[in-house]
Amino acid sequence: MAKTSYLNTLTLTAMLLMPVAVIAQGFPPASVNVVPAKITPLSPVSWVSGTLVSPNNSQIAAEVSGRLVTLLHPGTRVRKGDILATVDDSQLLIQQQQDLAAIENAKAKLIFLQSEVERKKTLAKINLSAITDLDENISQRDIARGELTIAETKLARTRQNLAFTRLKAPFNGLVVERLSNQGEYVKDGTAIIRVVETENIEASVFAPLTAYRYLQKAKNLAVESPLGKGLAKIKSLIPVADQRSHLMEVRLDMSGFDWPIGLDIKVAIAYGESKTVLAVPRDALVLRREGASIFRINGENLAEQIPIKVGIGAGNMVQVIGDVREGDNIVIRGAERLNPGQAVKINKNNQELISGQ
Repeated sequence: MAKTSYLNTLTLTAMLLMPVAVIAQGFPPASVNVVPAKITPLSPVSWVSGTLVSPNNSQIAAEVSGRLVTLLHPGTRVRKGDILATVDDSQLLIQQQQDLAAIENAKAKLIFLQSEVERKKTLAKINLSAITDLDENISQRDIARGELTIAETKLARTRQNLAFTRLKAPFNGLVVERLSNQGEYVKDGTAIIRVVETENIEASVFAPLTAYRYLQKAKNLAVESPLGKGLAKIKSLIPVADQRSHLMEVRLDMSGFDWPIGLDIKVAIAYGESKTVLAVPRDALVLRREGASIFRINGENLAEQIPIKVGIGAGNMVQVIGDVREGDNIVIRGAERLNPGQAVKINKNNQELISGQ
């Protein structure tokens, strides 16, 4: 009995002292996904927040006073030149008739005085009319010509105001808010409706001034949001910052993204020179209290745990410093369940482990 207990104790002690790699050989092959380590240029980046904005977010105001007759509903898409709202034009139509009548009167008066000038000239040649009478008629004719111009100007102003009773969209966009209500009396300059341009959208991003020279060299920046990811072209740099934030604005062209205005995004901003390094995907990193490591699969399909130091990172790739060579098969899915020396089964593609095939 004592001998059996002694043998069990020896067996347990031997198992505890047995290397992890030996124990791992008893496990069934683990299903993993791998990619080769590669040498690639990387630039250190930091992710900063940004927001999608419209190039035009306009409050369209009335240009004439009157009662609002029609007004588009929020959510209505409009093209440049479409009517957004109309103001009652009945008083202006009456004014237009008065202006037309005033022009006719001025024309008739001018024609009469022009004929009087011609008649007085004829009489003056045969000394039947005084020169002063002729001068007076010429003066009255010139005044009548000026009155006709004034009448025509008033008509032009009235017609312009009639055109202003129809508020038109200054660009293609979306009606997002009513600032006045149908039936209300609005005065000249009162904001009536808000329209936002939904084409040619941009991202407004604030980056550290220290990234300025690296941004000057860049053409595109990586962007991410809950709706996806991609590359956006730098539209403009505004290298001006206040003393408190020391941040400069960067505008990105987001017209190629079907994302809504106001969406919060993240943008990768480089803050150092590009370096050619040995890199692996971030998913390959195994982070533990004792340090970082990765798993490499050798020619016998056994896992080797390699301690590494993490260098610069850019996007999904990160520099690794350690006993790793270009072309080594590095585990990117399934590493959290691996033990050193454990046999593995390499999946054909990176979807198999995720889908459970």
